[in-house]
Amino acid sequence: MDPSNTIYCYLHIGGELVRDEHGNVEYIGGRREGLSLERSMTYNDFVSRLCGKMNINIVGPTFSYTLPFDLYALQPLKNDEDLTNMFQFSDRFARVYICIASIVEDDETIENEGQRLNETIVGSNSPVPYSARDVDIIMQSRGFHQRCAESHVGPLESSHFESAILGSGHTFSTANDFRDAIYLMSVGGRFRYKFKRNCLKHMTVICVVEGCPWKVTARAVGRTKIVQVHTFRNEHNHSLEDVLVSEPAVRCNRATTMIDDVIRSNPDYLPRQICKDFRRQYGMQLNYCQAWNLKEKAKERIHGVPQCSYKLLPWLCTRLIETNPGTIAEYRCSDDGHFMQLFVALSVSIHGFQMGCRPIISIDSSHMSGPYKGALFSASSYDADDGMFPLAYGLFSSENYEDWLWFLEKLKMVIGEREVIIISDRHQGIIRSVSEVFGSENHAHCYRHIKENFSSFLTKLNSKGRKGKENALQMLDSIAYARLDCDYEVAVDTLRTFNHDLAKWVEENNPQHWAMSKFKKMRWDKMTSNLAEFFNSWLRHERHHNICVFFIEHMDKLGSLLVEHKNGLIKWNGCIGPKTEEKIALNIAKGENYITYLHLGSSMKVSNGKAFLEVDLMERTCTCKAWQMSGIPCDHACAAIRRMGFDVSDYVDDWYKYNLQEKIYSGSMRTLVTHDMPRIDEDRTVRDALGHTYPFLNPPTTKRPPGRPRKRRIESQFMSKKMVHCSRCNQPGHNRATCNNPLP
Repeated sequence: MDPSNTIYCYLHIGGELVRDEHGNVEYIGGRREGLSLERSMTYNDFVSRLCGKMNINIVGPTFSYTLPFDLYALQPLKNDEDLTNMFQFSDRFARVYICIASIVEDDETIENEGQRLNETIVGSNSPVPYSARDVDIIMQSRGFHQRCAESHVGPLESSHFESAILGSGHTFSTANDFRDAIYLMSVGGRFRYKFKRNCLKHMTVICVVEGCPWKVTARAVGRTKIVQVHTFRNEHNHSLEDVLVSEPAVRCNRATTMIDDVIRSNPDYLPRQICKDFRRQYGMQLNYCQAWNLKEKAKERIHGVPQCSYKLLPWLCTRLIETNPGTIAEYRCSDDGHFMQLFVALSVSIHGFQMGCRPIISIDSSHMSGPYKGALFSASSYDADDGMFPLAYGLFSSENYEDWLWFLEKLKMVIGEREVIIISDRHQGIIRSVSEVFGSENHAHCYRHIKENFSSFLTKLNSKGRKGKENALQMLDSIAYARLDCDYEVAVDTLRTFNHDLAKWVEENNPQHWAMSKFKKMRWDKMTSNLAEFFNSWLRHERHHNICVFFIEHMDKLGSLLVEHKNGLIKWNGCIGPKTEEKIALNIAKGENYITYLHLGSSMKVSNGKAFLEVDLMERTCTCKAWQMSGIPCDHACAAIRRMGFDVSDYVDDWYKYNLQEKIYSGSMRTLVTHDMPRIDEDRTVRDALGHTYPFLNPPTTKRPPGRPRKRRIESQFMSKKMVHCSRCNQPGHNRATCNNPLP
């Protein structure tokens, strides 16, 4: 059988045609079969083959099909002429719908629907083909409707586009709005148009089909920008052959109005989803590049042109300070007016930190992936229940020592004379600037980064294989988490015995900044900068937007976060938070079987089965130093406190108490209103409605980095990864190719 003389039919049967809440008819349910047919067969042979394949009675069913260039309108299939059309206008594939007793909501049969549709196609008096609501049977994209429902946004349907122009006399504020309306009409009516005349004063639009009477003219009203429709002849005369020629064109500048609401509420709307939804929803074939451009144009319509966002930054800083007194919002620019640096610390964050947050701040940077890239600097602290409390952030065109020094100097203004501990990675710009602003003795290095660097050095040595690497990492953990100097020395000696080069690496990498026993200041057992990593993840979507949108959306997210944490106070069962309660419960369980010995005064001796330790309830100390370092009673202290009949929560530091949490979130924040946002004049002056002018900022001078832009961050090698299971023996840790286990 010659493949060019056959066509593959995808058969649908057993479902039903129902009209949804939007008035469209969908084919739902049923079963599907495939059948290869010869193009030369007759209609009777066609029906016989289909009924034999689907095992149904040859008398009674009706048949419909869809065309590749219009997947939404069901064409009737009831004679040899219809079968010839299906074979002629379908390349190698066709969908055939078999209806036995399906009735739509308005009680008209599908056969009558197909008959009226056929009359619409070949008739000369039909106003708009494929557009009548009772004729057009549209198969909606469920994914598109689901995304719209989740976003509480209704999809723009083709039937809504047809009324974009109401008739003669309809006015539009600008010529561009009129052109948008024309494009929406072409999508709704599924035809293509062209401008016979196109200027601001007079526009004439006609259908591309030769001899079609459809025509719209519009003229400007006087010397204004208002455009009024003069002639509106909304009639088409198309044959079936004209359908492919008059398919709506893809114009990204105009089609953005069709997805604006979805992009606004669902920023993760992917280009491939746009291609799929436009094909099913509007009958338009988009490639990936067109869908990507369409999304970018929609983002510009919603958020504005990226290069103009920097021009509005001075006004936003001024408005933020006026709205929330006490806020610090400062920016710097180059001599030629290009943006360089921005620092923002809201008054509610400053108030909360000064009222009760522990004096420990985690700082970090992450990449901005918007149009002009750059870096996002952040500074966050802990509230009374170890929750993230954003303190300040900065936006910079680059990341270097000068940027970090400026950011930390502004952060020092927020903190005042209060001594704080800074936790960060070992970026050279951070190490140098923290030493100058806060002092090197107050700088704690993130242990997770230390461990990754140690692991990379260990890999280069290639010492003792995989098992040896695991043992070396465990020895490094013993060094880092040792609270006593004697334990630290023992752990270092053990590592030196294992490998002298590894012990030398530890000594050369400043253990006084990351090992517990060597860091002389109190750091509340915070060994990593995970808080800063959480901040970066918290704003992962906002980092894709331009600077003004990020500025506003950060305020919204911060307000929601503060309200969420404040409402979380109702979950506190006592004077300490839920997270602290979990730690205390674990320590109490560990010390349940410890033996305690009473002494005169406030000290007690506690035996954990391995050693004797001294706990002083008055001084709130323990020989293991865990109580002093964290502010939470350790397992030995819990055993002593309970032995005396006291409440363990009374011996928790005040930093974890309810009253401080209440003070942290006692501030208020007013929203940033932008209804009177200034406009950019033709002379590039930023001017508000009252005539006030603002400094003019240009975008930063950035250069595209080499290589493909990175979308995913480089994950830590110690992050938990998905366990691989072998498909041969079902055991974890390997795959089928490396499986050596014997089968039963």
